[in-house]
Amino acid sequence: MPQPNTMGAPQPRPLQPLHFSVGGLPPIVEGREKLDLIKERLRVVEGFDDYPFANMAELCLVPNVVIPPKFKVLDFDKYKGVTSPKNHLKMYCRKMGAYSSDEKLLMHFFQESLAGAAVIWYTNVEASHIHSWKDLAITFIRQYQYNTDMAPDRTQLQNISKRGLASTSSAPPW
Repeated sequence: MPQPNTMGAPQPRPLQPLHFSVGGLPPIVEGREKLDLIKERLRVVEGFDDYPFANMAELCLVPNVVIPPKFKVLDFDKYKGVTSPKNHLKMYCRKMGAYSSDEKLLMHFFQESLAGAAVIWYTNVEASHIHSWKDLAITFIRQYQYNTDMAPDRTQLQNISKRGLASTSSAPPW
């Protein structure tokens, strides 16, 4: 048992035992490897290896878009996924007519004309499938084609009502 140092002389310390591994790594190296393995597994569980925001270039549907210095985002009627996609595209193109020669700009700002489920659809569009404005327009129409197939537009409703009135007007009132 060591005695208190009353004279100020250094006290001998008990020696730490040395560990030698035969046929393996020293314990400190094994500990670091285990720690690295645990960290790697935690990154996989938390999803950091596949984190979609890690690379900004991969997030952009339209990389390298050049926005004119005085460009002001236009006020669009927002497409929510419940009306005709073709009509929405027509209105979007009419508003963006001054920029019709800049496909990247048309593609980039198309997201500004969307809302709700349509925005979610846009953010999930696979960039590798979209190379031009035409690709984006076709993909958009295909996604929301069911609205065109199912819901009649105003012109179709007017035609239906005209036919209905014509058939009922020749019938006797009783």
